[in-house]
Amino acid sequence: MLRYGPAGIPLSCKGRNIRDGIEDIHALGLHCMEIQLVRGKYVDELDDFEELGAIAQSLDIHMGIHAPYYMDFLGNGYMRNKSIKFLEFAGEVGNMIGARRIVTHIGPYNGISSKDAIDRLVPIFQQMRNHYLEKGYTSQICFELAGKHDLFGSIREITELCRRVKGTAPCINWPHLHARGNRWLNDRESFKRVFDYLQASLGLTKFYTHFSGVEFDIEGNERHYSPIKKGEIKFEYLAEVILENGYNVLTISDSPLMEHDAMYMKLITERVQSRRMERIARREASEKIKESRKAAAEAK
Repeated sequence: MLRYGPAGIPLSCKGRNIRDGIEDIHALGLHCMEIQLVRGKYVDELDDFEELGAIAQSLDIHMGIHAPYYMDFLGNGYMRNKSIKFLEFAGEVGNMIGARRIVTHIGPYNGISSKDAIDRLVPIFQQMRNHYLEKGYTSQICFELAGKHDLFGSIREITELCRRVKGTAPCINWPHLHARGNRWLNDRESFKRVFDYLQASLGLTKFYTHFSGVEFDIEGNERHYSPIKKGEIKFEYLAEVILENGYNVLTISDSPLMEHDAMYMKLITERVQSRRMERIARREASEKIKESRKAAAEAK
């Protein structure tokens, strides 16, 4: 199953509220939406979240929640506790609207090693997972990969954290991974290695991902998201890998063009699938011709 949708209310949505955003996403032929609590726009709509969740479910729109961007789970007591409260609130909101996943960043290392960071984070998120379970929240906590080296969030670190905190999952942010990995997502095999690694390490069968273009500064550091057509990561490679291997993938568009690039990814996927089916049909036709000729030769 493949789903595409924007990170927030569609730009083309006149109402600028979640209700209209859900309906617009459905009208555009998209099937997911990630509400960005980072912008703090939707608190006034909280009383309607259960109704909005029912609407989303009736339209087959998978909802997600992104916790505030600035999180600091490895910081001092004040910042760590503030981040925990943010994630607790995100779980409450997510449960109201029927969100499948709650996405969060971890934050900076604050001078400690990767190993020590993981050791500190495991009990924090075990307690957070237990808090969700005690409250009856069905949303899954997802740790997003980070694009900068001073932030916790390499694919190895996120995978190890998920392995040690049962019930959590990674959020594969492809542009962040591209930036952190020295811009190595440049062919089909590089995307396939990521899926292979996560399947082998965590046994994943469903993948929650973010995609967009990404721009860099003159020193090669990640600067900001960009429209897919202006980025250097080819979504076509990813679409080919997904279709050839039958992966179950939900992709959120982080592009500045939001729903437009979500629709663009869906279009590319349809084109890749069409070419793939044509190749399969030609191969099957060729095999039938060979079998027919062989049968005719044997009949003589």
